[in-house]
Amino acid sequence: MDNPVPGSGDISDIADIGGTSGVGDIDVIGDIGSKPARQQPSWGDAEGVRRVRRQLRAAPGLVTPEDVRTLRSVLAVVAAGDAHVVQAGDCAEDPAESTRPHVARKAGLLDVLAGALKGVGHRPVVRVGRLAGQFGKPRSKPTEWAGDLELPVYRGHMVNGPQADRAARRPDPQRMLACYRASRTVMRHLGWHRGPGEPGIDPPVWTSHEALVLDYELPLVREDPSGKPVLTSTHWPWIGDRTRQLDGAHVALLAAVANPVACKVGPGMTTEELLALCERLDPAREPGRLTLIARMGAQLVAHRLPPLVAAVREAGHPVIWLCDPMHANTVTTPDGRKTRYLDWIAREAREFRSAVLSARGTAGGLHLETTPDDVTECAQSPSDTDRVGDRYTSLCDPRLRPDQAVSVITAWVDRTNP
Repeated sequence: MDNPVPGSGDISDIADIGGTSGVGDIDVIGDIGSKPARQQPSWGDAEGVRRVRRQLRAAPGLVTPEDVRTLRSVLAVVAAGDAHVVQAGDCAEDPAESTRPHVARKAGLLDVLAGALKGVGHRPVVRVGRLAGQFGKPRSKPTEWAGDLELPVYRGHMVNGPQADRAARRPDPQRMLACYRASRTVMRHLGWHRGPGEPGIDPPVWTSHEALVLDYELPLVREDPSGKPVLTSTHWPWIGDRTRQLDGAHVALLAAVANPVACKVGPGMTTEELLALCERLDPAREPGRLTLIARMGAQLVAHRLPPLVAAVREAGHPVIWLCDPMHANTVTTPDGRKTRYLDWIAREAREFRSAVLSARGTAGGLHLETTPDDVTECAQSPSDTDRVGDRYTSLCDPRLRPDQAVSVITAWVDRTNP
């Protein structure tokens, strides 16, 4: 396996590392695993998957029910309009970056972004990382070309490797264990699993990722003391725009668990679909339970978003709206690299906030793909793509470097500029 997690060469002890015993996923969540699920790996090793799932069921949860309840309370403050959220991190995490220095730099960037948002928004800011689990990626196509070689696409380190060869691109269920270890290490460096005398991050950085690979997520469901299922792979899971089917396993999973949950909302979302999703994910209409992450595109957000915000508000769901100005603004340069134009990203952020506020919703903050590194992955505008490839290190999609991310936050607050 490429880029192994430090110290993870032997994963045979994962079931013996102590802590809360796993609760079998079938016992906790019934038939969720039998529901249709898109974007799942074709492992080709059924027995290997069963072994990995057993080990994950026996492993300690990465988050506690108590911390999950605390985050829901924190997000209820955001839903009331009294705080903001900045949610940011890599498009696809690299397990090799689970070291203390890497985690400290990523947490430091969240500090910078939270400080920028607090400075212009004049409210407390909740810091959330795309951290400790963002190892699975949905993809629009099953294969890609590397020269004359057609390969399965890279689906994140939880599934396969990014190298352009057949062996690396073969799905390997053992990667789920390596990513669990990497996530556990990141959690420790963030201070959630702090031992006596160990440094941590203060104030806390909450963790989040797309709950995509169900062979990883389902075994990490646990019961809290009241018997309510909790997804212990992360504090705050979300569903992507490609896996939000009402009859699907991803929606069923997040509907069942006590975590605060989120769902991406793309330009194809209808009012009827969104209201049905809100009813599934937030039937009790509880502040802090459901966040909707809009990813409309700079050209569409002003037109498509207000009717959705108004419909959700009229249905009584006290949701937080976050802006993801990244995913619907991705383009390909003439040399075949993906990029995003900062001008478009800033425009979507600015028009998102206007759209949400015009429909009397809660514009809670931003969801960004970022790196603390000085990369050139996002260009300023369509006329500025010559240097995109100069420092391009993302495993998947282009990320904002720190100064670019701060400029997007400024645009989100500033609704006066065109």
